[in-house]
Amino acid sequence: MDDQLNDELIRDLYATFGLAYYQSECLHRGLCIAHAYLGLPQADFLTGPRVEELLAHSFSLTLGEVAEKLAGILPAHWNIEIRKAVEIRNFLAHHFWFDRAHLMHNTNNIRLLIAELQGYSDKFDKLDIQISEWSKLKEKQKQLGISDEALQDNLMKILAGEDEEPLPDKKTVRELEKKLRNKQRLIRVWEPALEGGSRSLIFELADGTLWQLSDIGLGQTRFEKVGRDWKENQTIRTHLPTDITPHPKCDSPWDYEFTLASNVVLWVKPGQKKKTFKWGLRLPPERVGNESTSG
Repeated sequence: MDDQLNDELIRDLYATFGLAYYQSECLHRGLCIAHAYLGLPQADFLTGPRVEELLAHSFSLTLGEVAEKLAGILPAHWNIEIRKAVEIRNFLAHHFWFDRAHLMHNTNNIRLLIAELQGYSDKFDKLDIQISEWSKLKEKQKQLGISDEALQDNLMKILAGEDEEPLPDKKTVRELEKKLRNKQRLIRVWEPALEGGSRSLIFELADGTLWQLSDIGLGQTRFEKVGRDWKENQTIRTHLPTDITPHPKCDSPWDYEFTLASNVVLWVKPGQKKKTFKWGLRLPPERVGNESTSG
């Protein structure tokens, strides 16, 4: 056997393995994006941090986890193919080199391995294209106001190294999700001035972290610290501090309640105008209401 030819074949083998694994990553990302987009409410109920929160959650899932979450959402005939793709991805990640190493000393066997890997690569690529071109996902993108041109422009910025700050890593996402599942001590509610003179509500917890309202309760905010010109909401202040459930029962977007001290209820509902919410305190028999931007 020609040693030079063998070296070239082995390099081709490694390159084809890399391509197959890369295509599995593309499929993984495509499924994560689909999972995030389909979990978003309509555009009028969205906030920027909430989109980032859902994307970060989706990207923290393994290929198997996101495939399982989409099992009842994707077309039924895709599920078998995607489950098979998960098995292949796991095989490549954990078993391929151990199971196939003994075949790398023969030219014909190496060619067979390259063909096997190319088949895996094609399978991942085909599924990724199906997901990205899925009519339900395209319709959701349209509803959210995300055009193909915007996606392409964002891709070009990423390739040019102009990407925005990366999303939180898996560990950070898991810690945040655990935090929001448990009771938290609410100590202050602030009203920062926004563009146009409107005000929003920013919730400060006992650990000093800041949160804003989202479609399902407390969500992440881009504010990292209390601003000098912020005003503490005096109406809510009299019913703090208190322990709240960050993600209370929520049957529809922007429709939920927080129970404050003395069983006073802070209710939240969609506003009359787009991208606004209403809130008020239920102080039987008195009820105080305000309108504020959803950010």
